[in-house]
Amino acid sequence: MTAHAGKGSAEKSAKTNYHHGELRQHLMNLALLHIASQGTEKLSLRALAREAHVSPTAPFRHFPNKQALFAALATEGFYQLGDQIRVAIQSTHTLDDRVLAGAMSYIQFAEENPVAYQLMFGAILGDFSEFEGLSAAAGYAYESLDQLLLEVVEVKQLPIDELVLGGLIWSTIHGFASLRLNVLQEGEPQIELRPRKALMTMSADLESNIKSMLDGLLGQSA
Repeated sequence: MTAHAGKGSAEKSAKTNYHHGELRQHLMNLALLHIASQGTEKLSLRALAREAHVSPTAPFRHFPNKQALFAALATEGFYQLGDQIRVAIQSTHTLDDRVLAGAMSYIQFAEENPVAYQLMFGAILGDFSEFEGLSAAAGYAYESLDQLLLEVVEVKQLPIDELVLGGLIWSTIHGFASLRLNVLQEGEPQIELRPRKALMTMSADLESNIKSMLDGLLGQSA
């Protein structure tokens, strides 16, 4: 009886420590950990509430359902990616180096934030317009790179527009980042597979190989 009362008191005390925004962010952080270990299907808002020591209904004041929580994680991820790319492309001066820095930043983000990355670019969320702010966040992530590519096309007088160039670069970088997450994590028994060996070989000198790919798209350095 005493132990039970003590536990209840501790949980009650924990509930009072959260401000509105703090609980929302705490639930999102817990969700990232749960998805990383168990996937999206097993995630439960009520289980998150128990772990956060709040009432079972508290998470629903922030996220009406799991999809809304996933959308919030993806939204935050897009803003983080956008900020990371902005910092990266401002760290160097030549056009080619700025594009390379943006590409490497994208790959780094995917590796450091695999759960958010999969939610941002996977099939779980579907139509972004169903979630407030998600489309705007996705646009923000691409904005600085779009401006850079417009500059590249103009300065280098490339025979394609910035949208085509962006699509070519993004599909290549995104594909590589996704394969590194989904193929290289499958374990050593598949080491003999040629596609996996190709990824491992490319990863051994990643920046140099990404630069070679970009050089082919961008032509001579400006």
